[in-house]
Amino acid sequence: MFKFYQINNDKDRLLYELKKIGVDNYALSLYEKGEIYCIKVLDLSPGQANILKQEALSLGGDVAVAKGSINCKVEKTDALVLLNKKSLKKFIKKLKVQPFNLKVLADELGEYLNLNDTNILVARDKNIYLDEPQIVGILNTTPDSFSDGGCFTDNDSIERRLEYFLENDVKIVDIGGESTRPGSLPISASEEISRIKYALSKALEKDFIVSIDTYKSAVADFALKEGAHIINDISGFTFDDKMVEVCSRYNAAVCLMHIKGTPKDMQNNPQYTNILEEIKLFLLNSAKKAMDFGIRKNSIILDPGFGFGKTLKDNYIILKYLEEFKMLGYHLLVGVSRKSMIGNIIDKPPVERDIATKAIEFLAITKGADFIRTHDIKTAKDIVKIGKYYKGISLDA
Repeated sequence: MFKFYQINNDKDRLLYELKKIGVDNYALSLYEKGEIYCIKVLDLSPGQANILKQEALSLGGDVAVAKGSINCKVEKTDALVLLNKKSLKKFIKKLKVQPFNLKVLADELGEYLNLNDTNILVARDKNIYLDEPQIVGILNTTPDSFSDGGCFTDNDSIERRLEYFLENDVKIVDIGGESTRPGSLPISASEEISRIKYALSKALEKDFIVSIDTYKSAVADFALKEGAHIINDISGFTFDDKMVEVCSRYNAAVCLMHIKGTPKDMQNNPQYTNILEEIKLFLLNSAKKAMDFGIRKNSIILDPGFGFGKTLKDNYIILKYLEEFKMLGYHLLVGVSRKSMIGNIIDKPPVERDIATKAIEFLAITKGADFIRTHDIKTAKDIVKIGKYYKGISLDA
């Protein structure tokens, strides 16, 4: 009787087994045949799609296209390219000599394949090294936030919160002056500025890297002029047309989140045709807008927006496939702390959701999150340590 079993197809796992088998050094590159890429290409003509399919088949892969593409009975089709890494490199070379503008696709695929994550977030004069996930401490100076509304509205409580962050070695603080909980109404920029002013001043005085949670360009301009480093825009540059220019002018880092609707109406039966694709295209468009205005790629963080225009199931679909958002090639932030996606399952109020929050945050770290925005700092430090060790484990160690 033969003995056999299946193994994981990530690079390190494949290399380990190749070495254990004792292959020649030149054959170590065989791991590329085990790394499978599934790349979706949108809005192709039937001619383009048929060439992709033909070339993929010649390399032992395939391309899935819409019914009617082969005989050109459809005007457009999406395509799902299924190739291992080694074949994908050859596929790209083949596309470079094809018509129908496929050389451009080849160049873009080649650039994607060779993405080099610098593991540094550049935030004005600060470099944030991402050799381990960074904890972002939440400081809401609002009277009505869903979890801690009214807890940090006076100077003494703000200072105590900042001291708590310092005691636990948190370097980044995210200050918000307007609640964006479901059903909330906007406030004026002047009111928002008055709420964050003291916290911003004290956080900078204590040498924090300061992120300001706002979608208003006037608030961002005030905060950046004072010395803030990051603008965390829940709208991904879609609510205020002036926001991207303001962030660019100050060389700020930006966190661009996906939202469907506005805080007032976002939870009124949100629906998607293809949730993962729609969120990714939204975020890529936001990132492109940022770079078109001169914001550097390594100054951009993406956030899929847990709880912002998503059903309970939507949130857990995003979590299950979180790696796909990391695959977009940008730094990734996850903010799930005490949210209803947790409360609706464990049936506990926000202040009793920290343990369950940490379970999700640990999953997020293992799936590639670079930043964890959270309320409970002490426990977050522990899961970051465990997550870093877990991710660094190697069979060769």
